[in-house]
Amino acid sequence: MTRVLPPLHAPWMLSLLLAAAAFAPTAAAQERTVDDVLSALEASAAAIVDLAFVLEGELIDEAGQTFRLEVEVLALPAEPAIGLYILQPDAIADNQIVVVGDEVRNYTFLTNQVSLFDASDPDAFGGLLEPNADGSLPLSLDLATVFAGWDATIEGEDGGTVTVRFANRDPEAAMQTVLATVTSDTWDPVQLVFLRAGDALFADLRFVDWSRDQGLTLDDVTYLPEDAEVLDRRRD
Repeated sequence: MTRVLPPLHAPWMLSLLLAAAAFAPTAAAQERTVDDVLSALEASAAAIVDLAFVLEGELIDEAGQTFRLEVEVLALPAEPAIGLYILQPDAIADNQIVVVGDEVRNYTFLTNQVSLFDASDPDAFGGLLEPNADGSLPLSLDLATVFAGWDATIEGEDGGTVTVRFANRDPEAAMQTVLATVTSDTWDPVQLVFLRAGDALFADLRFVDWSRDQGLTLDDVTYLPEDAEVLDRRRD
């Protein structure tokens, strides 16, 4: 059975980091139809109070060069607020990105500076993420939004996990397929695999130290070095 989701207008790099938070359900599906699985995932994502995990894996560019990725993620979806602490790649290690409501705080370790941006400003993420046509930021924990415009099917079950295949309906899109694996009992996330055309690997991302609803505060999620210079780049 195939589920068709409506279209989404957003690029990839930061989106794939934040898409990870969508795989946080707790309700068990009685039958492994794709609608049951997606509904359980979406409902539980909406119920998250706080979330913490490490996203690690590899990114491969079109030239075949592999980049190591490791990012610590903290989130309070209801605020909304999310904090990203970059451990890998080495070139941007110890940089941080904090999103609170409609404000982005981009911390650069080498200069010890925090640049403040409007969340609707693509410069906030170095052009890696663009706002929607209405100026809103396309960051969501809802699977129907994260994988909008894709066909969803059950790829299979193996060793206590369920894998959902998301196939892009746009044949010209750079990213054609995402394989999302979750545990079949607790619905904890295991892995996200992103494939280009021809099943060429773009990213293989794995979830480590997953926990939710542990009592994180807004200060925990949004922490940045107190002695950093603040540069206000928000639009007037």
